[in-house]
Amino acid sequence: MIASRLRVSLFALLLLVGGFFATGCGGPSAATAPTLPSGFPNHTPAQMNALITASGDSLHSYSAEARVTVRTPSRNRSFNADLRQRRADSLFMRVSLFGVEGGRLLLTPDSVLFYDSRSRVLRTGPLADAQELLPAPVNSGQIFENMLGLLSPSQSRDWSVETDSSQYFLSTGNTDTRMIVDPTRWRVVRYTRENENGTVVDERLFTDFQSVEGVLIPHRVIFRRPPDDLMAMIQYRDMNLNPNGLSFELGVPSSVPRKPLR
Repeated sequence: MIASRLRVSLFALLLLVGGFFATGCGGPSAATAPTLPSGFPNHTPAQMNALITASGDSLHSYSAEARVTVRTPSRNRSFNADLRQRRADSLFMRVSLFGVEGGRLLLTPDSVLFYDSRSRVLRTGPLADAQELLPAPVNSGQIFENMLGLLSPSQSRDWSVETDSSQYFLSTGNTDTRMIVDPTRWRVVRYTRENENGTVVDERLFTDFQSVEGVLIPHRVIFRRPPDDLMAMIQYRDMNLNPNGLSFELGVPSSVPRKPLR
């Protein structure tokens, strides 16, 4: 039961990802559908990368209130979550249900700490162990970009590009990684990774884009691992970009026992 509760609580932290359906701090409003940019459909992957990353380069941290929905083979759950993250650093999440705190999670670049505040146990382990339990790409080095919908086609990959009347479809040479880019927003709206049989093993969806402090952010982010029937959806209710004084303290009493994550 402890392992099951830990798995569900960790998923909920995700995190990592669900729907941004509310306005962020500062009164952002839903964006109207913009027109296709000049140059479409002839943008190169390098140009797409530059256009996507331009507005997010100034972001180094955020805090957010969100509703997180988690689906596992055994149950579905929804939680309220308080998230804080710094780029290339730490992600903190406090999870509550009906006003009662259930746990606090801290992901660092190499480890995970989960304080089960109901059972008063601190579980720790390497980040690789957390990745086995979470559908979000916590050990990819791009969790910040995934949480804020700032994924872009890496310039180190060899991309093939196709188009339809309004979107770019990018794939790598061996077709294992695919991205759909919306040029009206210059945002990736879908990312997938496939195995050698062509089965999608990792999917990320970014929708409900709204302007937060001048930056276009998806207010619904979904992470899925279809073979394991795992899904985490984040719906952002409020968000602040580059806030001051972020705290990542778990606040664990010294008397609380430490146990392995597994």
